[in-house]
Amino acid sequence: MVRAEPARPTGVGLIVTYKVTKALLQIVAAAILLYGAHHGLSARLAVFAEHLREHAVHAWSNLVAAALLRFTHAHHGLLWTAYALLGDAVLSSVEAWALTRAFWWGEWLVVVTTSGLIPFEIRALFHHVRVGRVVLLILNLVIVTYLVQNVRQRRAAHAQANSRP
Repeated sequence: MVRAEPARPTGVGLIVTYKVTKALLQIVAAAILLYGAHHGLSARLAVFAEHLREHAVHAWSNLVAAALLRFTHAHHGLLWTAYALLGDAVLSSVEAWALTRAFWWGEWLVVVTTSGLIPFEIRALFHHVRVGRVVLLILNLVIVTYLVQNVRQRRAAHAQANSRP
């Protein structure tokens, strides 16, 4: 007799999709950065940033140029960024796998790792408010809140099922 798998809640499915998509994009970005680091991308970005700064007429282009210059002048900036992307891609993949397999600790892994980033996101918002940061903060708050509620509801249902005669 084949045991039927319990239906995965839609919210968990959306989180899995988000985590897998994020991991795939991070792997692609890391591969591009690793390739670029070994083929002079850092120097080309620095030249591009200097041209942008010289010919910029909008404030946003000066901000982009300054950020590119800081990034390219950092010691091994491209490599460290690529490694950080790969590390986060691995973590996102493990989170998605644990949620897909419905391990009891999977939701808690996502809650802990995601909520651990929230203070850093809030701090970044205090320095520079950007739409992307606000969206990321809201998305992470929604994910954490949803998963904690999901765990609580499941625990309450389990306790209620065990208290019946």
